[in-house]
Amino acid sequence: MFLTQISFGEGVDAYSPFLFLDTGSNLTWIQCEGCNPCFPLQGKHYSYRRSTTFTRVSVDDYLCDPPWRSKDGSCLFDITYDFQPPYPHVRGLLGRENFYFQNSVTKTMDVYQGLAFGCGLSSENMDFAETYGPENFIAGIYGINAGSISFLSQLDSHTNGIFSYCLPPLVTVSVVESTIYFGDDAIITGDATSQVQTVSLHIRTHYYVHLIGISVNGKRLPIDTSIFQLDEWDSSKGLMIDTGAPYTVLAKSAYNPLKEAISRFFQNEYDWSPISPINDFDLCYSPDPNYDDNIYPTIMFHFLNNEQGGEVDMIFDKQHFFIHISDEEGVNEAFCLMVETTKDPGPNVLGSFQQVNFNFLYDVHNKRLSFIPANC
Repeated sequence: MFLTQISFGEGVDAYSPFLFLDTGSNLTWIQCEGCNPCFPLQGKHYSYRRSTTFTRVSVDDYLCDPPWRSKDGSCLFDITYDFQPPYPHVRGLLGRENFYFQNSVTKTMDVYQGLAFGCGLSSENMDFAETYGPENFIAGIYGINAGSISFLSQLDSHTNGIFSYCLPPLVTVSVVESTIYFGDDAIITGDATSQVQTVSLHIRTHYYVHLIGISVNGKRLPIDTSIFQLDEWDSSKGLMIDTGAPYTVLAKSAYNPLKEAISRFFQNEYDWSPISPINDFDLCYSPDPNYDDNIYPTIMFHFLNNEQGGEVDMIFDKQHFFIHISDEEGVNEAFCLMVETTKDPGPNVLGSFQQVNFNFLYDVHNKRLSFIPANC
C-alpha cells in the first residue's frame, strides 16, 4: 500500500494526514470530524467547521458535477470504488482549503489556495481501514487521475499535466520514502543499462495503455488480444494503470493462459503442483523451505507503440509478480501468483505492486506514458 502525506489548513487548524495514493481516482478526500459511520483513524480528524480557511463548494461551482448537487445549495460527493464486493463507499461534502506542497528548489512549503477536495462524512468497507483496523493511520485518498477535480487538473497551470513517481519495494523492517514530482520537477531516470520507453497514454479520466500481449520466460502466451483492445466508450477495455489497485487484475481469457504457463513452468522445472488457493490468489505453491526469488519465471508485458510502430516491452522483476505468504509463526510458507482475475472483458489493471521499481512519467497533455526500470 503506497501513501502520500499532504499538508493543509493554517495555524491551529493545520493538518498533515497520510492518504492512499490512487491514480485511478480524481477526488482527493479526507475523513472529517463528525463522520458517521467512520473508519478507525489514529489521531485527530480534520475539523472543517473550525477551520478559518475552509469554504464549501456551491452547486453553481464548475467542479460540482450534476449528480453531486444538493437541494440546500451544497455540493455533496458520493463515490463507490472497486468493481466487485465489498464495495468501498464514501460520501460527504466538497470544500475548498489551502494546501501546501514542498518546493523542490527551495525545500520550503508553497501554499496553493482554495483547492477543492472532499470532506468524508460517511464511509463503509474502506480497504485500508480493514487492513490496519484500530491502528489505521490513513485518513483518505489522494486522487491524481485526469478528472477535472483532481489536484493535477486544478493545478494545471503549475503542473502542465505532468507528474512522475517511482514506487519503492514494500519492506517490513522500515518505511521507504519516495517523492511524487509535478510539472517541471517531474523526472524520468533509472537503470543505466536500460532505456526510457514511451507509449501512448489513452485517457478517460483514468489512464490506459494498449496491451497487446504477455510472455512468460520469453514465450508469447496464446491470448486473444481483442480482450485488450481500447474502446473510447468502454472502461473495461485496455489496461488501466492504477496505483489504487494493489494487484494486477486480468480478464479470465488473459489470466487463464498466464496461469497455465506458470503451472507448466513449476511442474517442468521443480515437479511442483499447486496447492489450494489462498485468499484472493488462485495459483499458489508450497515450495522447499530454502527457496529464493530466482526460481520465479520472468513475466513481460508487450505494449503497442503507436508513435513509432512495433512494440514496447515491460520486463518485471521476478519477485513482483509473486507474493510470499506465511502464518504468524513463519511456517507453512507458500507463495502465490500476485494476479487476480475477473470475468471477461475486464477491466484489466496494472496494480501498484507490479509498478514497483519502475520510474513512471505521465504527460497528460501530450498523452504519453514513459517508464524505465529503477531502484526506487
